[in-house]
Amino acid sequence: MAATQAAATATAHSAETEKQATLHLKGSTTFGDFRDDLARDGYAVIKGAVPRDRAEKYGNDFYEYLENFNLGYNRNDPSTIKRSKLPIVNEKGMILHYAVSHENWVWQIRSEPNVIDAFEKVYNTPDLIVSFDAVNLISRGHIKIKIHFFQASDVSRVL
Repeated sequence: MAATQAAATATAHSAETEKQATLHLKGSTTFGDFRDDLARDGYAVIKGAVPRDRAEKYGNDFYEYLENFNLGYNRNDPSTIKRSKLPIVNEKGMILHYAVSHENWVWQIRSEPNVIDAFEKVYNTPDLIVSFDAVNLISRGHIKIKIHFFQASDVSRVL
């Protein structure tokens, strides 16, 4: 009997935890922060999430990463933004190869406290698992693609 009660309690707790971890975008809930934009637009810009000096460092690290392939890309020469001068970039601007997701600067970005805080608010839990499989490269006027917004592996968790 005690084992049955414990299992029922654990199941109820698990269901309640799951319910709390879900950001419901339907209805009239107002959050008063970036989640309102996420609910309305499917994306949110969180100004100041990464301090400017670190954001610029990450940008420079990315440019250096691209230049270190020695294919002719030069961050100061817009004419070098072409497939022949860059590592493999798919049609959506994604760099999926070369273990890019494990570059130190990529880990630093996903470890930014305000980035983590935003995801904790979306999922209503500090218990997060991070997956970062690619880096995106889009240069204004050079790659024409439809912008792809938020995508969850399990949409039922956030809708």
